[in-house]
Amino acid sequence: MPVSLTEGAAPCQGAFYLFADISQYSDNSTDFAARLLAERGVATTPGVDFDPIDGHRYLRLSFAGSSADMHEAVMRVNSFITSLKINAA
Repeated sequence: MPVSLTEGAAPCQGAFYLFADISQYSDNSTDFAARLLAERGVATTPGVDFDPIDGHRYLRLSFAGSSADMHEAVMRVNSFITSLKINAA
């Protein structure tokens, strides 16, 4: 997982989810999740589904899959974030 997504993430509490801080890339978790799905085929859940106040800054990712699938998803998320950084420059 990109270091930038794991920094500032909510601590795990025994589950296979990551509540990742995406605020340096977007202030709209719903749009971010939709673009990630459309552009890279990775399904996530917008943070606003879990926190109506600050959830716009977060994305929930599930790691309930095979190691190979999780590796592929991480590579796709990295690619997506890299494209955001390039487009912002």
